[in-house]
Amino acid sequence: MVNNQRTKGFTLVEVLVALLIFAIGMLGLAGLQLRAHQSSNYAQTRTTATIKAAGLVERMRANMVGVTANNYVYDFAVDGDLNPVANCALNASPCTAANRGTRDIAEWVQDLGISIPILRANGTINTTSAIVICRDGTPTPQAGANPGDGIACDNDPAIWTVYIDWTDNRNITNQSVQRYAFSFVP
Repeated sequence: MVNNQRTKGFTLVEVLVALLIFAIGMLGLAGLQLRAHQSSNYAQTRTTATIKAAGLVERMRANMVGVTANNYVYDFAVDGDLNPVANCALNASPCTAANRGTRDIAEWVQDLGISIPILRANGTINTTSAIVICRDGTPTPQAGANPGDGIACDNDPAIWTVYIDWTDNRNITNQSVQRYAFSFVP
């Protein structure tokens, strides 16, 4: 008869060690999945900023009189929230180029705020964001420490730049300001 006293319980220890290794591996996989989800959200935010900025450019190209008159120059820190001009449809008779520019920016900011988390519940832009539209031939693609830092429009008559700054919340302990700068010639 073979004595199994020495190996008794050895299999249980092996199973517990295997479960521990498996659990550590699953925690690592969960962390990797979370990081991938955060990066995906970041990429989606940048893509949305690109699409929305291109939409504003198309609105501006439809109102070249307003572009020439600088009716699209906007800085949230200075101008604040704009109210859309009522009854100002494209090419409507009581609607001036200036009114159209104000309406375009107001609608665009509201639309942008729905897509990118830059608006408070009451519809105003929060302090972790900045929006600037100006004539700028030398855009500043790198964000500063705070939203809006480092934006210095040089009033180049040929080139417009749309700046969208927001705080990246992917890492709660190390939040950073992200900037999307979209330059174009109308």
